[in-house]
Formats: sequence, C-alpha cells, structure tokens
Amino acid sequence: MDAHLNRRQWLKRSAAAAAGWIAATKSATGWTDVWTGRHFRENSEPEKTIRLNNNESHFGMSEAAREAIIDTVDGCGDYPDDHYPELKELIAARENLQPENIILGAGSIEIITAALHIYMAQGGALVSAPTYFDFADYAEKAGCPLHRIALTNRHELDLEAMEKKTGAGVGLVYLCNPQNPTGAITPRARLEPFCRKASRKALVVLDEAYHDYAEDPLYSSMAGLVRDGENVLVTRTFSKIYGMAGLRVGYGMARPDIIKSLLRMERNFAPVSSLSLRAAVAAYQDEEFVRKVRRQNQEVKSYAGQELRRLGYSFIPSHTNFIIFKVQQDSQELAKKLEHRSFLVRAFKFGAANWIRVSLGTPAEMRVFIAILKDLDGAEERANDGEKIEVCRLPDLLAESPHS
Repeated sequence: MDAHLNRRQWLKRSAAAAAGWIAATKSATGWTDVWTGRHFRENSEPEKTIRLNNNESHFGMSEAAREAIIDTVDGCGDYPDDHYPELKELIAARENLQPENIILGAGSIEIITAALHIYMAQGGALVSAPTYFDFADYAEKAGCPLHRIALTNRHELDLEAMEKKTGAGVGLVYLCNPQNPTGAITPRARLEPFCRKASRKALVVLDEAYHDYAEDPLYSSMAGLVRDGENVLVTRTFSKIYGMAGLRVGYGMARPDIIKSLLRMERNFAPVSSLSLRAAVAAYQDEEFVRKVRRQNQEVKSYAGQELRRLGYSFIPSHTNFIIFKVQQDSQELAKKLEHRSFLVRAFKFGAANWIRVSLGTPAEMRVFIAILKDLDGAEERANDGEKIEVCRLPDLLAESPHS
C-alpha cells in the first residue's frame, strides 16, 4: 500500500468511510482527522489531548460566523455598542419577545451567576443532584447555600420533591433542561406547571444550554413563560451547537424588570466583544448550519451509544452532545487512565454508581475513544487472567464498519 493515499482512494478502501461516516486521511505516521486536523498515531493515541470533557462542539462554527469575524477585525479599535440591538432583536423576533426581554453576556453562566448574586439575598439555591458543576461551584464560592434534590430513578428532575422545598429559605431555583450531566429531559407537561408554581416563591432559572439538540416532542423550551410574564429566567448559549465556546456569548430571556436588575450587576459595560457579537449575529441566522450540526451530532451519538451498548455499558439516553455511562471501576481512576491515553472526560458519582460523561467529538475522535475504552476495559479483565494486553491499532480499527 502506498505510504500516502488521497482522500478519494481512502474513501473507497475504508468500509467505515464507505458508509459515509468516518473522515480521515492516511500519512506515513498514522491518520489525520479531517474535521479537526488532529493526528492519530499508529497505536491509536492522538498526538494532542482530545477534550471530551467540556461539551464543546467539535464540528466548528458557521462559515458565515467566520466571515463576520474577519469583516469585523478592522473595527476592533472601538468599543462595541453596549446595547447590542441587532442580536437582541433577532432573538426577540424568533422567541416572540421584545428586545427588553433579552440580556447578553460572556456566556450564559455570566448571566446565571448575576441572578445568583441578586436572589441569594432571599435565600439559598435549590438545585438537582447532580447538576451543572460550574453553577454549584460558583454558588459555594459565593457563600450561597445549596439545597440539593436527587434526580429520579429515570434521571429526571424530581419536581415533586423540589416543590416541597420551595418557599422560605430559597431565593432561586436552578434547573437544567436538557439536564447536565445526565443528558435527560424533563417533559414540558411536568416542567411547566412546576415552574409556574415555584416562580411565585423564587426566581426560576432554566438553563437551556442544550436546547438546540433536543428533538424529542415531549421537550419544550420554557421561553413561553417569559411571554406570560412569569418570574423566570431562561438562558442559552452560543458555546454548544454554534461551536463558539471560545468567543463567550450567551443570552437570557426574562421580564423587563428582571433584565434591569441583572444589568445592574454587570461588571463590564460591554461584556460581549465586537468579534463575538458579529459572529453570533451571523451564526444565529445560519439555520442550515444548526440543522447540519444537529444531524452530525445525532449520527455520532447513535454510533457511540451502539458501541457502548456492545461493550456492555449502560447509559442514559441523551438529548445533548454528550453521553454519560455507568462504569464498574472508580470513575476518577478510569478518567485518569483515559487522560493518560490523551482523552479528557468527566467523572461523576451519583445514585450509588460511578459514571463517565463523554462529549461527542468528531467521528474519527469517537472511533479512537471507543477503541481505547475497549482496550482499557479489556485490559482490566485480561490482567486478572494474566494474559498479555495488546494495544488496538487505528488502521485495523478503521478497516471495520462503524456500524458493525
């Protein structure tokens, strides 16, 4: 075989690529993922660390957003318009709101933590256990008491238990839907009535960072509660499906009086940079790009779920760009082993079980991740039998169908 293959030749020879799924090119030293440019050595280990721990999109950003950044570079000597009228108007129009209902921030977490600072004066924060770790971490650093309610056996928000806890001593209720870190959704039929009741006693923050990935008909955004004037704050981000985590853009939707109180907490009169703002405006209007990434994410998720199931792992059905699966060994130790093999993941312990949450990377990245996970899993079993452990080779891996 030639040391170098052009992409057309490789596509013909690889069963995986023939299925239209894997995209990589051969070199003398290994394989290159054409999505990211990352190189994988012959022993299946990438040359650089692959971050599958922060739920970033590995499919890049919209070309329209890229062009907007280039076009904006010459104007970076000026401060951005702190009112951000264009992006607010776009969001308001799509959500049937007014620009006065919208606030922007350097990621949605900036908006969420501003709300925490305001409403913790009325009491602690009511959260699920587990929940988005950045919120819990920030609340603890800010001295805000956390009232934790375990998830249900279906890994959904236990709204009945939460409702019993709302009232005196709770100033803010923080909910992720789709839920982080489980990837599960709480159906609208249950979530909306809870939010209406709870918002009479505390501000209800609905973190919808993964809103654009959710396709289940039982799921629905709670933005309608903003239109109804309820005491809620709905937040979203450009860090996930839009592939703009490094640009730090997020937004919140709430009643005008809530927005005004949040604006008083801004530490910067213009928290979103000119480049980020123009990129967000372009990306928000590129609906075809969002559909494409959603489709690609679904394909990778289907493959990852199939392979995890084949390896004997149980996992929670995900409505996001990550999957969390149960492991028998200590999750922290397994995460360290994966890091040693150049893959970063998140380790969790809840429900008396150990879990690994893995963000969905590109097809090539997930193929290598599954191979390494299989190698580590098999290594533990074979080590007990005193058998020699062999490292899975990427060329052999890619010769198999991804759907086998």
